[in-house]
Amino acid sequence: PPPRVAARLKELQLTDLDVLVQIDELSPDFPSLVDDYSYVLTIEGDQAVIDSASEWGAIAACSTLAQLMHSERERQLQVTDAPEFPWRGLMIDVSRHFMSVSSLMTSLEYMAFYKLNVLHLHLTDDQAFRFGSEAFPELVSEEHYSKAELTRLVERAADLGIRVVPEFDVPGHVTSWLLGRPDWGAGEVDVPAINFGPHPACLAPSNPAVLTGLRTLFEEATEVFPDKYFHIGGDEVEPGWWRSSESVQTWAKANDLADERDIQVWFTNRLVDILRKLDRVTVAWDEALHEKLDRSVVIQAWRGLSARDEAIAAGFRTLVSSPYYLDLNYGANDHYLFAPAMSTVDWRDSARQLVANPRLQHVKAGVEQHQDFGVFPDLENAADGEILGGEGCMWSELVADDLLHTRVWSRMPVIAERLWSANSANDDDDLYDRLRASLTVAARLGLPDVLDTSRVCELDELAPLLEMLEPIKWYARVLGGARTNARSAGEDETVFERPYSTVTPLNRVVDRLPPDSLASRRCEHDIDKNNDLSVWIAGWRAQRDALTTLVVDHPSLAELEQVSKALAQLADVAEGKSPFDSSLTGPFGEYLLPVAFAFERRDS
Repeated sequence: PPPRVAARLKELQLTDLDVLVQIDELSPDFPSLVDDYSYVLTIEGDQAVIDSASEWGAIAACSTLAQLMHSERERQLQVTDAPEFPWRGLMIDVSRHFMSVSSLMTSLEYMAFYKLNVLHLHLTDDQAFRFGSEAFPELVSEEHYSKAELTRLVERAADLGIRVVPEFDVPGHVTSWLLGRPDWGAGEVDVPAINFGPHPACLAPSNPAVLTGLRTLFEEATEVFPDKYFHIGGDEVEPGWWRSSESVQTWAKANDLADERDIQVWFTNRLVDILRKLDRVTVAWDEALHEKLDRSVVIQAWRGLSARDEAIAAGFRTLVSSPYYLDLNYGANDHYLFAPAMSTVDWRDSARQLVANPRLQHVKAGVEQHQDFGVFPDLENAADGEILGGEGCMWSELVADDLLHTRVWSRMPVIAERLWSANSANDDDDLYDRLRASLTVAARLGLPDVLDTSRVCELDELAPLLEMLEPIKWYARVLGGARTNARSAGEDETVFERPYSTVTPLNRVVDRLPPDSLASRRCEHDIDKNNDLSVWIAGWRAQRDALTTLVVDHPSLAELEQVSKALAQLADVAEGKSPFDSSLTGPFGEYLLPVAFAFERRDS
């Protein structure tokens, strides 16, 4: 086989097999959107034949072969396979919390295993500027990636058939930029942004130096990132600075720009022109939609169903991300409810199922509001819009480097399946069986074991408790209780402080919990099927005794007291010694005890 494919076979521990690789044409140095990832894989005992149009298809076939050979599957079969969508991505926000190059490299290994082919790096935001610009070193945050490091990342990604798309988020989300280049701003920045959420800072489109500087930055970035697509952000632009800036308003009037929307589209179209001259296609979040927006822009839809449908109807190529926000701590089955190209009717049905999920009832109003929000312009319909695919998005307000893989890969595999396959299966038990099996194989191949509860806490005695817990959902953690309630009610949330910032240590149990407890899912299945619960019950009683003792030497565990007591009470409910009490569904501070919902169903 070609060197890249041979290396992949070795990395996936498949060298004991006799593998014949037949490729129609060797691939270029870097993959692109239009490449063919299809393949035919034939297995007969210890022999396998991979037949593909490109090296990228052969590399995808290697992942399938590894999953089959490292699990108890049929050893004589033929797989004819091709992706449903050409853009199958994972967005990692490295600005709120810095992710090491090592973690990004490991993310690439996971991505290749699950046949994802786009790593979208959100490199800049209010909190930090992570691109190691040599042209503008004053922009660069202390923790950043050198151009050499990013080049190595891009080259390794290419070896795995993965494209790397950079994002420089403008014209909003630029507090970190203006600390080094205050002359680029439409207002003033005094201190670094350590708090989360939108900040007022935005660039001044009236200043010619801004576009000149961005042209230089983009030229520098395209030397590192060879991919044809370049993301410019464009989300959550706070209009206050533009409204109050005399120079911006004077300039806008001279250019016949009626309001802030017109200012943003003017600015976006100038960046489209700059990138086009660099042989790049612009990608932007759905706030960029405008009657005058250049139709070559790819829209990344994150504000619900309308964002997708409006963009497609107006003729834009579109990426779907709104159902795939991993920072919301939803379950894998919640994300799997949605397929990128599902009909509007089916999407709305899935949204109703999501809102009705018992795990999300403590944030129901917010979840419901999140399904379709934002104001969209009245765009003229066009015939050539299409869905390129989608991306799972890992925003990192509450994700530090050592927490990344647990947060992402406990659920991202099912999103990857949605992006690759037209499979319409919707059985939760089967979904979680596939998820657990694939993650087990990934761990055998040396990837971090996200199912390992010792990653949550080294105190084995607490495992029966910890494996039952999940963090609270939606934005409830990052917003805090009062702010969550205000946002859900459509009220002013800014009067309440957020409980987390960039300097808040992420070292509690709740930070290390997988967002979706597979152990709890197994137990809930046993409850629903009236299976024997004696082993579960014994653990629930034992954890209560253990915590009572351990909290003396580990006072930080005191936050688990309430939920530990609730789990012990569920042991009594399970044995019929006490009736079910709805208070046992919690939440308990920032913890959720989802197994309680199974007893609620049983006893209702």
